[in-house]
Amino acid sequence: MTISASEFAKHLATLTERFAGLATKLAQAAQELRVSGTLPAESLLEEVAAARGEFVDLRSTVLDAAASLSVAAPSMAQVGSLKALEPVVRAVAEAIGAEERHAATAEIRRRALAVLDRVLAISHADDPGFPSLVQCQAKAKELRQAVLDPKAFETASAPMLETSPAFAALLTLIEGRERLDDERFATLEDSVAQSFGRPLAVAATRGKLSIAGAVAPAAPRPSPPPPSPPPPSPQLPSTLEEAVRSVLVPPAAPLAAPAPPPPAPAPVVASAPAAPAEEEAGAAQAVEQAVQDEAAQWWVSAWARWTSWKSTLAFGDAVKQEISKYSYLLSVPVQKSTDYEEGLLSYGYSILLEHVERQNAGFVARALNSLKGFTPGPGKSVGAHLYSFLINEGRLPELYPEFVKSVLVAAVPDPGVWTTARILESTLETRVFTHPSARLGDPEHNSQRLTQDRQRFTDHRFPLVLPPLTTRFFAVAADLKEPRSIDVKLTENRADSDRAWLLTMPPAGRADLKSELLRLPPEGTSLPGLGRDYATLWVAVFNTDPSAEKKYELTLSLRKEAGKAPAATFKSARV
Repeated sequence: MTISASEFAKHLATLTERFAGLATKLAQAAQELRVSGTLPAESLLEEVAAARGEFVDLRSTVLDAAASLSVAAPSMAQVGSLKALEPVVRAVAEAIGAEERHAATAEIRRRALAVLDRVLAISHADDPGFPSLVQCQAKAKELRQAVLDPKAFETASAPMLETSPAFAALLTLIEGRERLDDERFATLEDSVAQSFGRPLAVAATRGKLSIAGAVAPAAPRPSPPPPSPPPPSPQLPSTLEEAVRSVLVPPAAPLAAPAPPPPAPAPVVASAPAAPAEEEAGAAQAVEQAVQDEAAQWWVSAWARWTSWKSTLAFGDAVKQEISKYSYLLSVPVQKSTDYEEGLLSYGYSILLEHVERQNAGFVARALNSLKGFTPGPGKSVGAHLYSFLINEGRLPELYPEFVKSVLVAAVPDPGVWTTARILESTLETRVFTHPSARLGDPEHNSQRLTQDRQRFTDHRFPLVLPPLTTRFFAVAADLKEPRSIDVKLTENRADSDRAWLLTMPPAGRADLKSELLRLPPEGTSLPGLGRDYATLWVAVFNTDPSAEKKYELTLSLRKEAGKAPAATFKSARV
């Protein structure tokens, strides 16, 4: 279902006008009924019935949209008029606008990081410590940190804005100078010289600079590069958003060079936190070895992101940052994370490295050191080696349940995680929201409306196929006067399973109630009090196998609470 706030507002305005016309006709009919005893025309009654039907449909659609967007809204029984529906439409419109702004910001960030990471991957052929390059990359790192700040686009200004167009010019001089005409070459050279100094501009034009993982400008290319767009404007940006957009000005050639996604994060090696020289050099060598292996890009990206925040962010704050970018992160296998969001999703698995590092101090350094004696060959890739090290030395299958638990606690309710399915329970109906496609992260929803008790108060089954070391999330929310009970059961090939966490969140404004977290018992459990003791139940189903997918079936059963004991096969989770 594609949600359109403008359509909601337009439909509401149309109904308001139609209701006003009906009010006039009904007033005239009432006058005739009182004066002459003439009943209203049958056509008028049909018109009233049709208008009511349109109102009911609009109300249902708006409330569905509110539920799918997690917008607090009154129950259907409380929305009995256009006046009561109007604030819900406004709230839904605001939520849709916020989602659109979030998506636009995420796209700007994604493209900006791709450019900045390539700038940070530049090296000098003769002098690894070339001063002008070091200063340029320090500015790039500063802007990169600003771009990664979740509140960056809310500020009116940010550091290093004056240098952002020059980053694009520098990349073009390094990789695309052979295709530039004299006028544009001079323009870009001046831009680099003004921002980073004449020595760096000269080094770029003389071919002394190169980008890790990129093909040299003079080398033959398998296919001709796309044409270059117009040069960037010399006007300085005034906001961070303008600065980030200006980073995206370079021609398509540098970004479309045949380097495997994600962009090689060699820059982080150059700007890693302070460490002994030998240790830093060893890490740089190990990461450079990993960069050469496309199968290891997931590790390189996660490691690069981890080094940028590990000394400045708490784990919970890092989780909020990463999940706010890609809420379906844990649904993607870590080794395949570079296949999503043009490789940028893999940066989010920095939180996994942090979790393992916290349980095994020095694990990341040991993983990099293990590459010193490793020789790639047929069937032996750096990526496979690092994954094996993460599984065996890092004990990830053993630690994965606690990792999921920590992410669930940190990310719920804000910014929230992507759910495979949601159930919204109200007094009059049960709504089941799923996705129209199997695509991970699909933002659209299908809605099933259940109004009969035999459909509502029964077993709602959700079959799942989970790749290795991944998680799927579910949510059950309530808008009730009378509480419900939820029975939760998980099976794997028809055998009982405990591979799930359950988290209950109290209703808004109930400071006397606390959230509760428990591991699902193998035999399942019953959670009474939905709508009274807790407002939402979150379920996280996970697969701890590092090499095989698992087939599960999650059963969520809604029950009326009428003094009846929970089903005998379930164990009560509350005392």
